[in-house]
Amino acid sequence: MTARAAPVRARFSADPADVLALAADPARWREWAGPLPIWHVHRHLGRATVRALADGGGELEWSLPARPASALPRTVLRAGLSLFARRLVTEADRRIAVTRRPSLPSHFQRAGLQLVVRPVLTIAPFDEKWIRVLRAVATTASRATGSRRGTRPAHGAPVPGLWIDGEADAPGLLVLHGGGYVAGSSDTHATMAKALARLAGTTTYVPDYRLAPEHRYPAALDDAEAAFSHLAEYVGGAERVVIAGDSAGGGLALGLLDRLRRRGERPAALALISPWVDLTEPLGGERSGGALDPLMPPSIAADCRDAYAGDTPVDDPGISPARRPLDAAAPPVAIVCGGDDFVVDDVRAFVDASTARGATVDLRVWPGMVHCFPVVAGTPEGASALAVLAEHIAAALRSPRGE
Repeated sequence: MTARAAPVRARFSADPADVLALAADPARWREWAGPLPIWHVHRHLGRATVRALADGGGELEWSLPARPASALPRTVLRAGLSLFARRLVTEADRRIAVTRRPSLPSHFQRAGLQLVVRPVLTIAPFDEKWIRVLRAVATTASRATGSRRGTRPAHGAPVPGLWIDGEADAPGLLVLHGGGYVAGSSDTHATMAKALARLAGTTTYVPDYRLAPEHRYPAALDDAEAAFSHLAEYVGGAERVVIAGDSAGGGLALGLLDRLRRRGERPAALALISPWVDLTEPLGGERSGGALDPLMPPSIAADCRDAYAGDTPVDDPGISPARRPLDAAAPPVAIVCGGDDFVVDDVRAFVDASTARGATVDLRVWPGMVHCFPVVAGTPEGASALAVLAEHIAAALRSPRGE
């Protein structure tokens, strides 16, 4: 049969073979078709094809035949096929985390951190000169790999940064970068932000908030608040904005949420990667993550904490959000974290305290993965985690008030 134009398309980050295997499983049709009575004719609805995308991930394409072997209206069949395709690629992306051991690329990622990054951070002097060098190297390396491709400077915004345009009337995504409050930039996190923007269908703003030690708390939080207000005004309201952040950016996102609550505003959702929720003992105690994570030396975590907090007590909830758990009034939150992440124990405790107070928090921990593993491109686990967050973002923006 000749395939009709305007096929159903859905993007994914999983292995194409996994997507095709799920597409060929009739049980998935029965499970996901819901009230649409199309699962029993799935063999007559043509073939699914997949193709790789230049910016990562892939795309599923499924066309209805010119003459489907079903009495159902074509519009009903197409609606059911669209629903199935979306559910199929989401499931394929999520299965990466639960059905595979750490991949070969993830082992290379870990080895690079263990053999290069951590030793450099351990022996380098923590002073303003070294921090400036670190920032310059990271930004230059990011730009050299094309991080700015597909973005534009955030001209007219209250905080400098990068802007990723979405479709007309697209909702907003505010991405707060990590870096221990002393490093990181819109350049270092542009690749991750572009992946989330593409998968979730958002207009995205990555602000270069002020960094310590030149600018101590609450300068970064003030900038995050200004950036949120600007994006909310652009897309039509706070309820049309999701806040994302990794590590320090994740902690900043939670601090921003509290400020917005006091202003009477509520974003649609939060999407966090390895959020640094408790700075009181950055890697102290018997935290398993602190012992296993190959990225962050304990002394550097403490130095970053002190540089950011300044004279403010580190148990202030604005600095350590774990001291003020979320409650039922908070928007839905999705968190992804590595099993060997230095923040994983604190994140679990924060999630337990928040859900006990009625908050809706979806925590997913990737076994064997390290701090902020989705930020660095190249691992299937990272792609899967970003797909999970993107689905959370898109679902929250589709729902009234993110519920």
